[in-house]
Amino acid sequence: MILTPSQNDLDLFACLSGDANPIHVDPDFAARSGFGYTVAHGAMLTAWLIAAAKLPNAPAATAAVFPAPAYAGQALKVVGDGLDWQLQRVDDQVCVCQLTLNRYQEQHSEIGQLIEPNLPLKLGMTANLDRLVKQKDLEALSALQARAGCTDPTIVGQSIMLGLISTVLGMDLPGKGTNYLKQETSWIRPLIPGRRIRAYVTITRLRPDKKLVDLSTVVCDEHGQPLARGRALVSARDVLGAFEAS
Repeated sequence: MILTPSQNDLDLFACLSGDANPIHVDPDFAARSGFGYTVAHGAMLTAWLIAAAKLPNAPAATAAVFPAPAYAGQALKVVGDGLDWQLQRVDDQVCVCQLTLNRYQEQHSEIGQLIEPNLPLKLGMTANLDRLVKQKDLEALSALQARAGCTDPTIVGQSIMLGLISTVLGMDLPGKGTNYLKQETSWIRPLIPGRRIRAYVTITRLRPDKKLVDLSTVVCDEHGQPLARGRALVSARDVLGAFEAS
């Protein structure tokens, strides 16, 4: 199967998720970044691979790694079977998304020791965002995901939650320019259309020498009950001032 994320796809996913991180939707910003061109959302690539897996039931856990960028307009090939899947660039066979299903073991995320006290980013910093889950948004995302296969409502709901996590990371903490490197998630219960959900991210580790940030991730329903828990690894290389000591 060949999937090609167009700029229109990136713009649509940004609209549906709220993740308008300029590395995805602003060609001028992307040209000045380390990428050079706009790149696909990691959450969107994950959604495509989950759909391509054609599971009989929604996964209980997902672990996605993004070793290389997937550029807008670049053809990607789906490779894999069972619980291990990849999206590879057709032109050079480089993997842009590696997905493992139902193997993630939830771990307690402890906040490490402070490495650099004068950085704008601090251990323990947190950000959150809520949204109303509209049926029309689920339907639009289902149509986008259907290009790869399954459109099970629970799987589409998981994609909405991944998109909300991505939005907090890419728009708030660390902020615009954030590059997703890894997202591991344990799915606890499905979301319910017509209700609000909220995603929380908390910095658990900073690696200034590599411009890397580890964060815990949680999505809750409107009553504060967890729907998903996990952890993320991102690069803040292109986030203005993220690692500039004061």
